[in-house]
Amino acid sequence: MEGEALMDIELIHRGDVWRLGPHRLVCGDATVATVAAAALDGAAPLLMVTDPPYGVNYDPTWRSAVIDRATGTASKAGRALGLVTNDHRADWADAFRHFRGDVAYVWHGALNGTVVRAALEGVGFRPRAQIIWDKGRLILSRGHYHWRHEPCWYAVRKGRTAHWVGGRKQTTVWLIPHRRSETGHSAQKPIDCMRRPIENHSAPGDAVYDPFLGSGTTLVAAEMTGRACHAVELEPAYVAIALARWEDMTGLKAELLHREPPTC
Repeated sequence: MEGEALMDIELIHRGDVWRLGPHRLVCGDATVATVAAAALDGAAPLLMVTDPPYGVNYDPTWRSAVIDRATGTASKAGRALGLVTNDHRADWADAFRHFRGDVAYVWHGALNGTVVRAALEGVGFRPRAQIIWDKGRLILSRGHYHWRHEPCWYAVRKGRTAHWVGGRKQTTVWLIPHRRSETGHSAQKPIDCMRRPIENHSAPGDAVYDPFLGSGTTLVAAEMTGRACHAVELEPAYVAIALARWEDMTGLKAELLHREPPTC
């Protein structure tokens, strides 16, 4: 199914709005207010769980071959290889500000923690903890130390409540085995990285927001736990994968609600 989605990438366009049962997915730029509004469609989720591109070079050719130095965007060849558009960027305040809820979980590169924290604080959040995902094994790199963890800021909006419904024996270290992605997304998280925040801060039927859906892990976690995922993803290739994952999981078909007319 995932391979079929990649072959059908031409069927996905920027501006598309998709309905997947109780979920809603927009192919577009989450920093744009109208795009975020189209994804939310009047919903007011209290929880945001997201894994934005965050300044980590997952491919050694990233700077020289994938990023167009004049525009700062990913080349067509880079996108075809499954690399992540905007992965050179870590400050996503322009996307976070469109989320009006109370609780945010934002995965980030370990070396970009201060930038992501500042972005959250700049839109009214106060970090309460930094979750550490222990992958259970090292990830080979060119550095002197090989990484085996990734952090996530857990933040609550100033003056608001955390809506905590989780157990009281949880720690800030989450041991979740890392497995190589089969979807083509170079930084896909295990489902539990998204499911734990969802179960700790929401109830079945509640809405969850993800402005950087990628290949759809938050969508899958929401479907598994009975929540409604409202999401945005910039890249048509990853939208196609997310749609295919949900269709394969549920046996249902996603519905195209809206498509922007051609500009030329």
